[in-house]
Amino acid sequence: MNIRKRLENRGIVVEELIGEGEAFRKRWEKAFTDAISPQEKQSIYFEQFLWHVFSYEKLPCLEGKAAMQAFHEENRFVCYLFYQEREEAYMLVNAENLRAEDLRREHDVYVVDPQFTWTYVQTHEEWCGPYFYRKYSQEGFRFNDLL
Repeated sequence: MNIRKRLENRGIVVEELIGEGEAFRKRWEKAFTDAISPQEKQSIYFEQFLWHVFSYEKLPCLEGKAAMQAFHEENRFVCYLFYQEREEAYMLVNAENLRAEDLRREHDVYVVDPQFTWTYVQTHEEWCGPYFYRKYSQEGFRFNDLL
């Protein structure tokens, strides 16, 4: 069963955004890695996978079960889902029913809130991820300074 059907079966409204994958990847890069130099990005093979900023520890994040728990606790009424190597993207409404387990079969998939303040990443590697990263807490303090 494809991702769209699995999510719709959980009561999530799925709107496909055809051909928007590249735009989402660029926005993700700007939102989460703007402070990382081009040289650093090159040294971690960022052009291969955006999530290398987490596996190479360039951004502090939660990983594994802690990442899944943080994702489940995040407000997800509306969020976006896109892939590293595909051009389709999805807007998900009623996405509080989205569980990390729904993404386990997906490879290199990114979930973000509409403001790109947090991201959840499921990689294709069993030993990398999943990852959760939030730029700021609700109170305005840097979430990742607490890690």
